[in-house]
Amino acid sequence: MKRMIMACLLIPGSLFASAGGEFSYLASAPSMQEIKMNIVENKYSEAIPLLKKYLGRNPASAEAYNYLGYSYRKTGHLPEAFKAYEKALALNPKHLSAHEYLGEAYLMNNEPEKARAVLAQLWGICRDCEEFRDLAKAIKEARNEN
Repeated sequence: MKRMIMACLLIPGSLFASAGGEFSYLASAPSMQEIKMNIVENKYSEAIPLLKKYLGRNPASAEAYNYLGYSYRKTGHLPEAFKAYEKALALNPKHLSAHEYLGEAYLMNNEPEKARAVLAQLWGICRDCEEFRDLAKAIKEARNEN
């Protein structure tokens, strides 16, 4: 028995039995630094599963949900992006980046009135912060394109 326990300790990560009696390998959650590197390198499709794994261990991370929404938005998966941003804002209603990126997702979804509503929310939170200015600029550019 001691040998079996020692052998399991030598294996990185953990083995867990599922309800059906099958075993699966669960690696440790990635670090936020690792996730951010994927995003900085525009590897959004690679960041998404890492973020899901991270959120499995850190379900109250508004920052991780924000990055998940950002990655979904950048890969064109707007319904998933909206859900992730909404979760980030439910966890932290004053998350500036989540507000900005939600507004930008609304613009991508051809909903400028919703983007302007998010801009008004940002104004109420931070007045003239960088996120407010960036979303205001994106709204202006979208209006000029139409």
